[in-house]
Amino acid sequence: MIEKRGYTIADLPQTEATAEMIIQHLLDDEIRNRMIETIEAEGPIMRPLLYKRVITSFSLKKVGSRIEPVFDEIASSLQYQVTSDAGETVYHNGKDENFFRTAPLSERYSYQIPTEEAAMCINYILENENRIITKSELMILFRNELGYERIGAQVDALFQRASRSESVIRTGNGRFRPQELSAKR
Repeated sequence: MIEKRGYTIADLPQTEATAEMIIQHLLDDEIRNRMIETIEAEGPIMRPLLYKRVITSFSLKKVGSRIEPVFDEIASSLQYQVTSDAGETVYHNGKDENFFRTAPLSERYSYQIPTEEAAMCINYILENENRIITKSELMILFRNELGYERIGAQVDALFQRASRSESVIRTGNGRFRPQELSAKR
């Protein structure tokens, strides 16, 4: 059974830091600890969102070209399963990932959702509908399930990637079916 959950954001302490402090490696241990805390709370999490959570906890706006190599070096030393998703790195916390999470736009945008998590959403819909569904209907249900008001380019791109996942069963004629279609129809 696939589970629908709310999105939990890591509760990182807010401290003041400068880009120079990070570049000089004065905060490496603190950055590592905040990355670990974020992955544990929010995993699976895509690299840009992980970095954004950590950098904003230091009261800085973005990971620029001077800070990114420092973050990359620290992140590469972490002992977490790492996968690739549409050219981005995804960090997994090693916990059960048979779920998807909904979140207000202020917490996580559609382009920050790992494809496999979006595929779980599609399978959740198919499981609960327990019927074959057309792609256009499934896209609307997908959008609604994730809490988006409309299907913009980013939501569409996420749906397209997720619908091509190996875990999603396509019937071959533009329709999708649940893993096990119940005989009780």
